[in-house]
Amino acid sequence: MGLPEIWEGRKRAMLLAQDIRDRERGGRAEIGIIEGDDEEASSDLMKVLESELGERTQEIKPAISDEAVDQQQKASLFLYRCDCYILDHSGMKIYVWKGKGATKLEKQTAMSKALEFIGKKGYSSSTNVETVHDGAESAMFKQLFQNWTVQDQTVGLGIAHNRFDIMALHALPQLAAQERMVDDGEGNVEVWRIENLELVQVDKQWHGFFYGGDCYLILYTYELKNKPHYILYIWQGRHATVDELAASAYLAVQMDQQFSGEPMQVRVNMGKEPRHFLAIFKGKLVIFEGGTSRKDRNELEPPVRLFQIRGIETFNRKAVEVPSSAASLNSNDVFLLKTQGHHYLWYGKVRPRAPRS
Repeated sequence: MGLPEIWEGRKRAMLLAQDIRDRERGGRAEIGIIEGDDEEASSDLMKVLESELGERTQEIKPAISDEAVDQQQKASLFLYRCDCYILDHSGMKIYVWKGKGATKLEKQTAMSKALEFIGKKGYSSSTNVETVHDGAESAMFKQLFQNWTVQDQTVGLGIAHNRFDIMALHALPQLAAQERMVDDGEGNVEVWRIENLELVQVDKQWHGFFYGGDCYLILYTYELKNKPHYILYIWQGRHATVDELAASAYLAVQMDQQFSGEPMQVRVNMGKEPRHFLAIFKGKLVIFEGGTSRKDRNELEPPVRLFQIRGIETFNRKAVEVPSSAASLNSNDVFLLKTQGHHYLWYGKVRPRAPRS
């Protein structure tokens, strides 16, 4: 259970910035830190800040003491390990938190209850749902709470943060936890496509190819302390039918029950793939805007396709199909143009250095 006691503003802000950088900016963005009591030391960053937010109109008041804040917080939210909870993040994302002491039935039905909740609230059927296990909460989940303290997670404050090194995961488990990487992505991967509202296994040679007209279940298995652990990703294409979207959620619940509710379920919306999802495909993730990978597909492949290569490392790289137009190009990325007879690579001018492979 997360016990709300101490506000760790610096650390929480850094974790959130890292998450935004890697999840939404493909790991390319630089994180700048301005110390509030020494703004002159970061004059260049202050200029950037003021150009976006405008100049300060009044002096910043001194912070309220921790003691005063503690007195003001008369009520606190506790997550009890004997229960399961549904956390609604303003309809943008739904979290299902499973306590270690919850019953087997509660854990198995938690996801279906969350889907019922989405229906009753009138949210979109593609609303992102993520299962959170007691003791394995992500930084994005923790930042939704006023306060959250976890033992042994205060090391490193005030230290410069370098680029994430996936090879350091085993030596630095705390880094792995902050980056939401349970391992180095070397576990076993199984992929199924939703076809006629049933699961059809995808051949290993086609792992990493996702079509916007399909939905997929991806079961990732890894070992921790000689015990198998599971993550069940539900990838939903932007152009999948309503029936397929519903079937993907229902079949995920069925698979979860086959493993006694042990898998951590993560619903992934097309284009919003989390870091670990990218890592398990080892930089060979290709997302097609539409179409399907079914064997009985009738549509012809477009004569020209353009893909934007996002991310520069194997753990955060993916190729995403974009409109085949010069307007899609930007100087921050690499683009692959595929025609019926040739392939062309286009490199942006300010693209960070990366192996051209």
